[in-house]
Amino acid sequence: MNQLVVCSFLLAIASSYAAIVSAASYVVSVQGNDGGDPICGGVLIGEKAVLTSAQCLTFYDPEQLVVSVNNGAQIIKLAGYTFDVAFDFVTMENDIGLLKLAEAANADTIDLAQQQPATGASGVVYSWGNNGTLNSVDVELISTSDCGSGDYGWSEDEVFSTMVCGLVKNSSSCVGRFGSPVVSDNKVVGLTSWGGCGTNGKAAVFTDIPSLLSWINSSL
Repeated sequence: MNQLVVCSFLLAIASSYAAIVSAASYVVSVQGNDGGDPICGGVLIGEKAVLTSAQCLTFYDPEQLVVSVNNGAQIIKLAGYTFDVAFDFVTMENDIGLLKLAEAANADTIDLAQQQPATGASGVVYSWGNNGTLNSVDVELISTSDCGSGDYGWSEDEVFSTMVCGLVKNSSSCVGRFGSPVVSDNKVVGLTSWGGCGTNGKAAVFTDIPSLLSWINSSL
């Protein structure tokens, strides 16, 4: 499969048919410094630290990116950025990046999950839409091993240890643009990565946060 094509498709339709929710201020968007629509999602894990996907830093020029907090109430330049050097844009393994902000965000932060949720756990994907609303999509989380079993549309040679999956509970919804946070039990468990909408029995694939805690902690 061509995962880059899938990711482009995901970005184009990310905000379609999702529920509109009250703003969770730890959900941010990453956009060009000339304004315009969000390019990718992100989540505040510290007042000056945002997790996003590696795609956001490899498919776009990081020097031209800013972070929008509280739907544009605060636009923050980057003081630095990095992504996992093990990121593979073909397999999408290790799809994680870290943005260091030039000033503190006036917003909440959220903790990182320490363990991957079991298959069947409930989660929510949050993403800013092009219309300035925060969308949410309810998902049933699928563990790495179960997702690669063939029962959810992917084989074990497509789903790697730095991935976790999710099925969208409302078939008319779609998970957010890449880098959008996946939250379960009030902790970040994943970031939208690839695989499409997560509907019709075929799981969307997320970056698995617990498997990448060592990289995150060493990059802060």
